[in-house]
Amino acid sequence: MLAFLLMGFNASMSALDTVFVRLVSDEIHPLQIAFFRNLFSLIAILFILKKAQRNFDAKGMWPIHTVRAVIKLAALVAYFMAITMLPIALVTAMAFTMPLFVTLGSMVLLREGVGLHRVIAIAAGLVGMLIILQPPGIEFGVGIALALASAIGLAGVALLMKVSSGRDDPLRIVWFNLVITVPIAALIAIPVWVWPSPAALGLMALQGVGGLIAQLCFARAMKLADASLVISVDFIRLPIAAVLGYFLFSESIELTVLAGGTVIFAGVVYSAFWEGRRAKNKIPPDASDIL
Repeated sequence: MLAFLLMGFNASMSALDTVFVRLVSDEIHPLQIAFFRNLFSLIAILFILKKAQRNFDAKGMWPIHTVRAVIKLAALVAYFMAITMLPIALVTAMAFTMPLFVTLGSMVLLREGVGLHRVIAIAAGLVGMLIILQPPGIEFGVGIALALASAIGLAGVALLMKVSSGRDDPLRIVWFNLVITVPIAALIAIPVWVWPSPAALGLMALQGVGGLIAQLCFARAMKLADASLVISVDFIRLPIAAVLGYFLFSESIELTVLAGGTVIFAGVVYSAFWEGRRAKNKIPPDASDIL
């Protein structure tokens, strides 16, 4: 039960994240929002890390940490810009494609087995995107391109995590990411800098601290229960985002977005279920599972 509650908080916070960005975007540029989000996350993690963990010994991994941080920042900015251009339910639905890009990247870049189950999951993601984008769906444009770029970027971050997993504590990986990201985000935000109002600053503080807590809740939930079951809770992000968009921003609830998002998410859950089963039973790839 605790795992589902933790994942529920993570999903709810992810939906609220889009609301926070939309609320402050009339006043603050997405580049600056990305800076403040990371800044407040960095401040929050200082209260979580033990004193001995607040060091800069990356065990020779600074290049990977830097590349990962830069990609993640670019993906975050793309995501925030997409939120300013598209209905938040649509952005949320497109974000569900990230795990499918991880699966695709694992096959292409990490040379992992091309299993039938992985192909089914990726096909579900493609079908879901077509449902969203085809009439009477949403026209492909800059906003959609940014949302997809964000998903691909975050998938790249996840693949780098796979490559470097086991070399450092996950909390310290977040620490290194924020230490690198904050000064870079500050520099790129200078051309669009404006001093935020107290209300905007408060919302971005909630966004930064809440985002960090949500990330920790996700990690804990994945340890407490089977991944495929826990990840299924993440789907509540889509209806929450749709309802919030409807009541706060008068956004219409598009059936194509809900249907497409559901198909994409079904592919994610299917992939998580099969990968978890394979890891648990140590099932090797064989002729029946390789295309």
